[in-house]
Amino acid sequence: MKYENGGLKNQLAPRNNNPKLNKALLIINSILAVCALVISAVHFYYDDMSIGVCMLLVLIICLFNAITAWQALRGKKIEK
Repeated sequence: MKYENGGLKNQLAPRNNNPKLNKALLIINSILAVCALVISAVHFYYDDMSIGVCMLLVLIICLFNAITAWQALRGKKIEK
């Protein structure tokens, strides 16, 4: 089989974990988690529930990403 424009031939090979990338992801997600926590606290204080709840969802996602980056830095296998 010949794949001219796409197909299996153009797929990227899986990469090994890059420690620099994981450190950057850990730092970025930690900063975003702190910002999301502060923003949600401020919006709950001023009785704006919709933005506060949305920022709590962002906080949960950032914490999950930070934990995943931390596990990758420690060398644990990440299960999907």
